[in-house]
Amino acid sequence: MSDVWQQLPEATRTALVRRGTAAWREVYEGVATHNKEWRPLRPPIMSAATYDSMTGISATIARLILAACQRRAGTAGELRRALGMPVGYIDLLDEDLPLTEDLLGGVRADILLSDGTPYVVEANIDSALGGAHDSDGVARRFLDAYAGDPMLDELGLQAPASAVDARYEAVRSALQLTGEDRLAMVFTTGGTYPGSQDGLAMIKLLESFSERGRELGLDMRVYPVEWLTLDDDGRLCVDDGPIDAVLRMFVPQGMKPSDGLDALGTAVASRSVRMFTATASWLLASKTILAWLWSDLYELDPADAEVVRQHVPRTEILSAVLRERVLAEQREWVLKPNGSYGGVGVVVGPEVDAATWANAVEEALSEGGYIVQQHIEVDRLTMQFVHLESEEIHEADVPFCVAPYLFAGIPAGAYLRFTVPGAGPVVNVGQGALTSGLLLMP
Repeated sequence: MSDVWQQLPEATRTALVRRGTAAWREVYEGVATHNKEWRPLRPPIMSAATYDSMTGISATIARLILAACQRRAGTAGELRRALGMPVGYIDLLDEDLPLTEDLLGGVRADILLSDGTPYVVEANIDSALGGAHDSDGVARRFLDAYAGDPMLDELGLQAPASAVDARYEAVRSALQLTGEDRLAMVFTTGGTYPGSQDGLAMIKLLESFSERGRELGLDMRVYPVEWLTLDDDGRLCVDDGPIDAVLRMFVPQGMKPSDGLDALGTAVASRSVRMFTATASWLLASKTILAWLWSDLYELDPADAEVVRQHVPRTEILSAVLRERVLAEQREWVLKPNGSYGGVGVVVGPEVDAATWANAVEEALSEGGYIVQQHIEVDRLTMQFVHLESEEIHEADVPFCVAPYLFAGIPAGAYLRFTVPGAGPVVNVGQGALTSGLLLMP
């Protein structure tokens, strides 16, 4: 297990829950969530060595993903075609952009554990990696809640390096920003992030995020992409005037057309604004590429091949050739759309009946664009929750996902998600899972 909870003395566990019970309202104030029923009373706690191991695996898999793409394509347009994606599937895509390490500016692998072994089941590669602001804050506020308790002080708990700060430094370096450059984090009001539909409310909610950027020497603000405009000189503008650079915090797939999105595309194409990252990054998040890693095993360095075998569940592109095998081996597979995110369209073989599985497989074969991935029996996380209505405390063993961040290859922070008592197996915020930061123990 990655979480060290069961290894702690009972008195220490009691003290952690006691402090969390007193502080959970402050800890989760302003944290985005769809869940209106439960809140966790502590963060997961991991050894620093385990965290380092997970970030090392993430970095290796990201490097291998880029290499797999480079074996098949030289540009973003060639990669789009190799992935079977139609024109326009990725918004604002520069088809001629070369595939380079610049596309790995942001990585957040989704890691599940089975008998303590980490498995990368998805690799989110893009600038728009959500959760950093919330997970940083939750970890910091839990630490504040524990301060002053001699028993907890002895644990030496620490938060990982800030993911917010690491992303800012990656943006500064990639876009070669100076103190004179005006930077905007651009989000969408059309997404599923809780509360994001109210642009003004999001600007206010993220003021601390903007303030942190200013503390780091960046002329920073946040703004909805739908509200962007161009001035008479073709410069991209927010409410307080032209900007020089954009931190893109929306997934460039299926965006609702808007004048603001068009303005951003025009400014990026004319190079009047610099953007972190190019939308070609999102191509690398396709789950098809995990299947490519398995098909390329014998082309890889032996050490890299072993990382794939040990830490990526076997993944194959669903085709008619696999139909009978996948139907017969239902309990061994998870069905996933190769280009979706947020748990949409995922069907876990062992969790559904045979008719549901057969229908899902047939629909996937008809539509195309699906992979099947080896099902792994996931470890459970023993968590303590407060029920918001009754304020009763419940303990439950729940599925969880660890998602450490890498910005420009530098490990920082981690986005923790776990289900709540009585929930299903898919660990997704949109389906009611809760989020947390991570604390490390030496």
